[in-house]
Amino acid sequence: MPLSPPTAYDQFHLPTGDGHALYVAQYGQADAPATVVLHGGPGSGTQPSVLEWFDLARQRVVLFDQRGAGRSTPLGEIAHNDSQALVADIEQLRKHLNIARWMVVGGSWGATLALMYAGAHRERLSTLVLRGSFLASEREMQWFFQSLKAMVPQGWAALVKDWSETQQHQVLATLTQQLLHGTDREQHDAAMRWAAYENSVMQAMNGKLIEATTGSAQQTSDRVLAKYRLQAHYLSQGCFTSERTLLDIASGLRDLPVALIHGTYDLVCPPENAVKLAAAMPHATMRWVAQGGHTPADAGIAAALRSSIQALSSH
Repeated sequence: MPLSPPTAYDQFHLPTGDGHALYVAQYGQADAPATVVLHGGPGSGTQPSVLEWFDLARQRVVLFDQRGAGRSTPLGEIAHNDSQALVADIEQLRKHLNIARWMVVGGSWGATLALMYAGAHRERLSTLVLRGSFLASEREMQWFFQSLKAMVPQGWAALVKDWSETQQHQVLATLTQQLLHGTDREQHDAAMRWAAYENSVMQAMNGKLIEATTGSAQQTSDRVLAKYRLQAHYLSQGCFTSERTLLDIASGLRDLPVALIHGTYDLVCPPENAVKLAAAMPHATMRWVAQGGHTPADAGIAAALRSSIQALSSH
């Protein structure tokens, strides 16, 4: 039987002052060096499985759900919700917990956010771990929503089923229109399509046969709908940053211990992203995971995270 996740020694909601309240949980040792983990998405919410990367007998781990995600409230709210607000939230949380400096760990969208936080509050980071990094570029949007159909043809066909040719050439714009401005039925349909497509991509990275699924056969919860509304809100705005800005931030972190982790078979965030970051941060430790996918559900990715975090914990 799988082990139960560790119990948090502290849980609370932190009001941001503009209508949001962040769910926060702390694990490990209250007097130990601290790490904050930034979840992906945007909108995915934190997962207790990330605690497996840490030695909770010697470390303090802070998990929180970003605005509108997970157990933060209000669920799915896009008002007062942008990258700059999330960076401010991380710093507000650090101050609230009276942590002088902490390790920052982020994966996928969480890596994007970790870079933005490092750019604004470099002096508050002790170390930085970036996994499967996303650089918020048009190049990546085009890859995931359009070009990736060559790798997951059945999943992509289900995503755009019954759409016009124009809609099929503008997948993200179509999903955004439906999720943010459509009827309730259109919003749920778009969320189901996106979720099924994302699952087909994850299956492809795991080497499993892809079978086309139809959104109409799925039940979409409020939490799933909230997740994809948040993603549409952020991705349609370029995540309120740019690849150039993120790489400029990275190039300014020369004195910060950094670990970069990327799977060579990552279909969500192309390995090219890690090459760009490594060029901007030649001092960083680059850990390629052979045949690794995108998420820590991949055993190789999880092992690289554990070893990188432990190696950097001495700083």
